[in-house]
Amino acid sequence: MAISGASFTFRWVADVIKDGERVLQDLPCTAPSFTDDDSQQVQSTGSLSFVYQDDFARSIAPSGVADVLSPFGTQVWAYVLVEDGPALSERVLMGQYLVDSTPSINSTRMLFNGAAVTVGETIDVTLSDLFYGVQVDRFYTPGSPSSLTSAWTEVQRLTGLPVTRPSDVPDAPIPKSVAYQEDRLQAVYDLATYSVDAVPFVTPDGTVSMRPNTWPGPVDTLSDGDGGNLIRVDRGMSPDDVYNAIAVRAYDTTDGSAVLASGQITDGPLRAAEPDGALSPFRRRPKFYQSQYITNRLQAKAYVDRWLPRVAQLTGVEHDLTETFNPLRQIGDVITVQELGVAPYVGRVTRIQRSDATTQQTTVKVGPQ
Repeated sequence: MAISGASFTFRWVADVIKDGERVLQDLPCTAPSFTDDDSQQVQSTGSLSFVYQDDFARSIAPSGVADVLSPFGTQVWAYVLVEDGPALSERVLMGQYLVDSTPSINSTRMLFNGAAVTVGETIDVTLSDLFYGVQVDRFYTPGSPSSLTSAWTEVQRLTGLPVTRPSDVPDAPIPKSVAYQEDRLQAVYDLATYSVDAVPFVTPDGTVSMRPNTWPGPVDTLSDGDGGNLIRVDRGMSPDDVYNAIAVRAYDTTDGSAVLASGQITDGPLRAAEPDGALSPFRRRPKFYQSQYITNRLQAKAYVDRWLPRVAQLTGVEHDLTETFNPLRQIGDVITVQELGVAPYVGRVTRIQRSDATTQQTTVKVGPQ
């Protein structure tokens, strides 16, 4: 999951897809800015500018719904062309995106033989991954799973996208039939959480996959010093995503009775209370869950037991890593970080910011030490 060394060069290009057809290829991009963020349901977003000159003075600036680059179903496939001398030349697909707006369109024209011709255009576009299309495609009426036998099959049905099934997220039956509400994408996230304990996302090739909530093993090592790709580490701490108690609220659909299960940390710096019952210095910070998939006390207790150790880990420590540009880094990667004078530690990537700079900003949630 890494490109070693810092001698390679790269540039951004894009293909434009309209009605399933590639209508423009390898368009040069300026001012690319892309963010992958696991705290968002539409996890990958970006923006870029096309500076375009056509040999025959044709325009690609959108002025109507059906035009190329209009934000009405047009896709932009963003690539990075990586070169490292004659030995390496690679075209890396960074993502398949929907154009969600064209905030600025500028065309330069001149008179030629008495007619106005386009000599150049600058078109700014903002982009969102294919989950944006799922998010805006809301249910007309409350729906339900077509079958309870396969969570992966239902995810594919809900999204309308092909799926890529990783080996660490095996298929499982859907716990129960539920009534989907208006938000289709929320239904996908809930289905993944309660059926296979994973988070759905769109891969760069436009398929739906999932990453497990449990941390996998490290896939890469980042180190500073000679030969390393780690340039800078900025540390931060926040209790915002750290909890020391969980409460699950639900209803037993057979008789309508309330279902409640809870648990809290009883020792260590994150303890919710002192042995005598008094509040701890950190106080009690509960996280609440409510789901149609939980219908009895046994399920609620199992959910508390599974999630309390996760949300109560000392993972309020985030490190913003400045590393050499790496188009292969992905959200969810677990990496080992080796800094001079600091004990090695592992972190899971939660956010990546890329541009045309030779470095990128990679945020990791640091695992328990």
